[in-house]
Amino acid sequence: MLKLTRIAAVALIALALLLALVAFLVSRRAAPGGVAPAPQVAGQPRQWPVVEAATALPAGRPIAASDLRIGAALQAPTGGYNTIAEATGAVPVRDIAAGTALNGALMAQGYALRLNPGERALAVPVDELVAAGNRILPGDYVDVFLNLRAPPGMNTDGQAQARLLLSRLRVLSYGAADSAPGQASTAANDAAPTANDSRAQDIQGSSASSGSSTGNNPNAPIRSAVLAVPVAEANRLLLGAQQGRLFLALRNPADVGLPDQSLFAQPGGVLDARRELSPEQRLALQSPENDAYAGIDSDALAGRATHAARAPAPVRASAPRAAPRLDRGVEIIRGDISSHSSSP
Repeated sequence: MLKLTRIAAVALIALALLLALVAFLVSRRAAPGGVAPAPQVAGQPRQWPVVEAATALPAGRPIAASDLRIGAALQAPTGGYNTIAEATGAVPVRDIAAGTALNGALMAQGYALRLNPGERALAVPVDELVAAGNRILPGDYVDVFLNLRAPPGMNTDGQAQARLLLSRLRVLSYGAADSAPGQASTAANDAAPTANDSRAQDIQGSSASSGSSTGNNPNAPIRSAVLAVPVAEANRLLLGAQQGRLFLALRNPADVGLPDQSLFAQPGGVLDARRELSPEQRLALQSPENDAYAGIDSDALAGRATHAARAPAPVRASAPRAAPRLDRGVEIIRGDISSHSSSP
């Protein structure tokens, strides 16, 4: 009997230790910013923790963890965030007042999140010939070559040309196939090679599944590709597509080589800068947004005009002239020769 009592006591002690260990592991596993149901108080309605704005959140600015807090709501929010970490980095599409419970409908979604700062999504026409035989997939990097035809009805000696227009552009979509939604690329990720599991797919099956914007026909030809383009280069891409023909050359994602544009004369803008700009304002002209606003014309695209040729002529200050000396009579000025006549 004593032996059985001892065995039972040992078993109870072991069970207590086991329960204590489980409780400890559960408490360690709880996320610090997590949302757990609030305990229900007798006589009060149940409240649900929610992630809400701790301060006013302006539209277009990524949310920081310090901008958020855990609040309470009478019902579980639809499409809300479970943790502060989930909402960190989201970009509001409109201004959000402090105390507002956050959800995915208030945040930017889709293509906008796939672009890095300073990039714009632009669609270019493609077919099997100009797009590496339809071997291009979303997430690839391409070089854009321009085949610029000579203007008709003119003396076109040496005017037709082919050259690299833009280098290492990221493909956001090819036909109807898109890159992973909601994933913003970073410069570090762009420079590093990544494994592309879809490469293992059959090319014909991939092309059929990415079939184009011409309805649901899987055999429809692919007619467009969407590229992430630096805003300063968007004008060249659009004008090149209109004036000539674009070819997309597929490149290895580990190849990060880029042309050194500082070695070449830069094309002139459509809009000339004002003459009375301060040095700080002239420096601001080099920003990508201002460069894109200045624009580019067909002559500049073909390399027949540069910034140096289109720069406004400097304003020369005229030399100050001496005031007439009243004590010596009247001074008569004819061109650069002055004569003097004494007063009677």
